[in-house]
Amino acid sequence: MLHKLPKLINKHNTTQNIRSSAKKMSYFHSFKTLLCFVFLLESLAARQYNYNPLLELPSRDEVVEMAGYGEEKLSTVVVTGSVNCEVTTFHSGGAIQPHAWPIKGVLVSVSCHSHSSSTKRKSKSMVAQGVTDEFGDFIVDIPSHLHAIPNLEKICRVKVLRIPKGSLCQQAHVKRQKGLRLQSFGNGIRAYSAGNIRFEHSTVDWVKE
Repeated sequence: MLHKLPKLINKHNTTQNIRSSAKKMSYFHSFKTLLCFVFLLESLAARQYNYNPLLELPSRDEVVEMAGYGEEKLSTVVVTGSVNCEVTTFHSGGAIQPHAWPIKGVLVSVSCHSHSSSTKRKSKSMVAQGVTDEFGDFIVDIPSHLHAIPNLEKICRVKVLRIPKGSLCQQAHVKRQKGLRLQSFGNGIRAYSAGNIRFEHSTVDWVKE
């Protein structure tokens, strides 16, 4: 039995070394797993900290289309207005009575200023035309390449080009221009108004009482 004792001791020491190594390996794997878990928590915390609610808001293109500023035909930009002829009647008693009626068939245009990048000068070009109906009203559809411009009222104006020959306001000042104002926007539609464009009749009526 004594001669086997050294072998038993060596075997015992070997077993202890194996167990110790296995224990160290177990600690190492546990530590590695813990590090991975900590890294995962830090990553999730960083994502939570860097969360930006603005990223979930509509994009710029979606916003401009909803407001009627998109370049696609999904957006619509129109200019409305009316043209009337006005005559003033003077009564012998001193009373003044104006009369106005709509003018049908008036040709109007919408012209906008543009800046040239080469000459740095402002130029004006006609972009669209329209004709008044029997109520003197007109609607001009603005081309889509101008839809992305946010302040058309600052660069565009309405001009009366021609009045029908049979109109009583034929001799009035035909080259009258008028600015625009933003009337409404939303759902991909933006509407500007030129208001009421009035022309005075060339003659004045006197009524005796």
